[in-house]
Amino acid sequence: MSIAASVSLTLIAGVVSVGYLLFGGYLLRRYEGIGVRSLSLFSVLWGANFALASVAISVLVRNGITTAAGLRPETLPDTTQVVVLSVVEPPLSALLTVTGIFAWFWFVLRYTRRIGRREKLVVTAVGGGAFLVLLLNGVVGAAASLGQVAIDPALRVSFTQFATVVDILGTGVAVGVGIALLYSAASNHQPFSGRAVVGLTLPIVFPWLVGYLYQFGLVTDFQWVSALRAVTLAVGLAGLWLAVTKYDLFEQLPASQAVGRETAFNASDTAIVVANNDGNVSDLNPAACDLFSVSSTDCIGEPFNSLLPDAVTAGELRQPEPTTFELPNSDTVVEAVTTTATDDSGQSIGETIVFTDITAERRRQQRIQVLNRVLRHNLRNDLNAAKGYVGVMADGGTDTERFQAKVESILDGLVTIGNKAQSTEQVLKTDPIASEATPVSVVVSDALDAVASAHPSFATDIGVPEAPAVRVNPEVIHSVVEEAIENAVRHTEDATITITYDTEPPALTIADDGPGIPGHEITVLENAEETDLEHGSGLGLWLIKWGTESFGGAVSFDTHDGTAVRIEFPPSLVEDDSPGS
Repeated sequence: MSIAASVSLTLIAGVVSVGYLLFGGYLLRRYEGIGVRSLSLFSVLWGANFALASVAISVLVRNGITTAAGLRPETLPDTTQVVVLSVVEPPLSALLTVTGIFAWFWFVLRYTRRIGRREKLVVTAVGGGAFLVLLLNGVVGAAASLGQVAIDPALRVSFTQFATVVDILGTGVAVGVGIALLYSAASNHQPFSGRAVVGLTLPIVFPWLVGYLYQFGLVTDFQWVSALRAVTLAVGLAGLWLAVTKYDLFEQLPASQAVGRETAFNASDTAIVVANNDGNVSDLNPAACDLFSVSSTDCIGEPFNSLLPDAVTAGELRQPEPTTFELPNSDTVVEAVTTTATDDSGQSIGETIVFTDITAERRRQQRIQVLNRVLRHNLRNDLNAAKGYVGVMADGGTDTERFQAKVESILDGLVTIGNKAQSTEQVLKTDPIASEATPVSVVVSDALDAVASAHPSFATDIGVPEAPAVRVNPEVIHSVVEEAIENAVRHTEDATITITYDTEPPALTIADDGPGIPGHEITVLENAEETDLEHGSGLGLWLIKWGTESFGGAVSFDTHDGTAVRIEFPPSLVEDDSPGS
């Protein structure tokens, strides 16, 4: 190949390199979104790198140097151009090569949404380390060539070999991993085609390979280097252009899919935990962190079993049917469903466990069960009694007036329990949290008046304690307090009732000196269910319990020396600066 042809090829390579520079600017002006700036930076650096190489080869050829053998210090012509070139080109080429490759790799990570904090650190460390080693090699080589430093030839060769290894490992791994990520994204994200992947790999692979053909001495003639570079650069630029314009590189973003999944994963109110095949937690969303009261940093990498109660194993969660259990030190009930995660070949890569908080649903079912059992029990017993009295009267029994009064009393009781059931249902349907606070003292006073109207013999001269306001729905808190007072009045004649308020923790206590609530009714409340053998006498206590729990409070019953109903308020709902009167 003649010198003229070599120069022509070098010029062509230079023109194509300028095309990379222009294409980088075109990307910034034409497109927006994930990876645009990274790919633009790669294109500019790649163009600058090979434009510099084209200038270097052109200078060498004009000075009669056509092979790598002519680059030995003792054979270099003592011209200003060659001297400047030998000093500037090696370190600058190292800079542009490494930064260009890692700019492309950075684009791949962002484009495929495979970038996080750890990936950023790895890319920065590997890219920075490779750049420093290659830059140092170039600077030392240039200084040695100019006779500015004296370096043992063996040491120089060893360091050059080391730099070569670093170059291969650093840039080679980046290129290989980047291509693998692109093809993986293409297989998992259908709009992103394999043709676009090919277009993205051509500008990085072909020139990269040509560089190593020269570096390892497989191609030493600059004329052939120029020819190969011109061809590969042109093919790479064409592939890059097609990937962006024809195959809609920035319209079909694999990252959008990953971002959408990540957003849905993190924003979901349902707790999701991902475990690997070793049974360790590989990821979990914020809802799972809240459910199990853990942080992601402390949990990831730990055994999945550590999240579960002692009575539940990971093996149980793998059963076809959902697993239901209660979290320790909590009344939260969750339902867990496990799904095996597989790769494209169908091989298991872990498990996804979805935890659904079914506490509200479980409470609703329990309440329906209680209402059904209470109503069925009372209706059955009362109707059977009424039927008996009516039968006696129909048979002409004596004392008809007394039997009639009994029947009327039973019917009144049935109406009362029906109204109580309706009131209970209404309380449970009401939003328990209010935007405005209501003074507890006002609630107590109104409840006392309501009980007095229903029980004329009830004395209302009960001290009303000073208490702050609470952001609880007035209907809910009024029903709870009224029922607690009425329970004391209904079961105790001439009862001495005291009402007190404690600040730490905030709680209202309604106490009487009556016989106390039967133990079996307290047991029913604690078990949160009624059975054929254990059941309450009515809905009043259930109304107190459910109403208090609806706004996040807690209720307790002390049956020593009478009955004391303690209604505890969540501190977050108490307005300390709003005392009652």
